[in-house]
Amino acid sequence: MKKSSLGLPRSVSNALSVSFISLTALLGVTMATSVRAADGTEVIKESDKRTKSATEKTIYRMDLLDAFGKVQQSREIELYFKKGSDIESTLFKFTAPPVVQGTGLLIEDAGKSVNDIWMYVPATRRIRRISGTEKTNWFMGTEFTHEDFEDYKIASYSFNLAKEDSCGEKQTCYVIEATPSSPQEREASGYLKKIYWVEKTSLYPIRIDYVAKSGDVSKRLEVRKLAKQGKYWRPAAYEMHNLGNGRVTRLTALSREVDSSMDDFYVSQRYLRTE
Repeated sequence: MKKSSLGLPRSVSNALSVSFISLTALLGVTMATSVRAADGTEVIKESDKRTKSATEKTIYRMDLLDAFGKVQQSREIELYFKKGSDIESTLFKFTAPPVVQGTGLLIEDAGKSVNDIWMYVPATRRIRRISGTEKTNWFMGTEFTHEDFEDYKIASYSFNLAKEDSCGEKQTCYVIEATPSSPQEREASGYLKKIYWVEKTSLYPIRIDYVAKSGDVSKRLEVRKLAKQGKYWRPAAYEMHNLGNGRVTRLTALSREVDSSMDDFYVSQRYLRTE
């Protein structure tokens, strides 16, 4: 993967909650029985429906860890997500330290084959559109790529329920393989497929395996301390593990507001370039 000029399953919160990346679920003990278990697409659609709040603002501490687990740098990053009638917008912006402060990423998902991704770097004082093939680039020295902050992208993937398996602490997961189904996504994605481990009761993706074009699992996203916040499930932290070099990028939630009032300004290019 190429170097880039941030998140996170949209992920990370709603951009991470499902991709960076976008990963949360409304719980009901009956939820597991309300989904046709034999149909991976139905599981993913229900998970997507249940993970997304109308709005979300989360402040994260981002720790960059080396292969020995030592923190090399800590940063602070804010996430804004808003779901509109025809578009879902996720904005990430670094607020500390000064060396990365003001750098941000805006993902606009209007249901197209390839999302619109915009990046702002204070040094250039300009917003640059990230082309489809550039979304495989590494994001700001982390183990995330721009692509990792996208959500399920249901219209651009096919979903196969491979099996059910134990996961986490005494949990069971639907193991679902997501393969690009559109030519545009196949060309733009840096992965052969993604494997979602969707916890059966909450329908929250607690693990994502990223399979490189070589066929090997190159990275793994894991969530920590999943808990209820309002009517949604949210993890206390996300960890992206690079299985090739052993490095980890950890996002720990410091504060979170879900379904609160949010002006469109906070998911706009105007706010992206605000320093």
